[in-house]
Amino acid sequence: MFVIIRNNDGETEFLKDSSTQSDKTFADFYTADLLMQQLNQNVIPSKHWTVSEKLQ
Repeated sequence: MFVIIRNNDGETEFLKDSSTQSDKTFADFYTADLLMQQLNQNVIPSKHWTVSEKLQ
């Protein structure tokens, strides 16, 4: 499982699922990476998202 995260003022921020407000998880890296690339298109580099393997 994978999640999309970013570091915001020293704290890790997880991309949330808009319908439940829980962390949005992805079954495969490829799907998470595609969304991460779309999110980063209009974001300043210091706020870029990254894909990380979800810790259980």
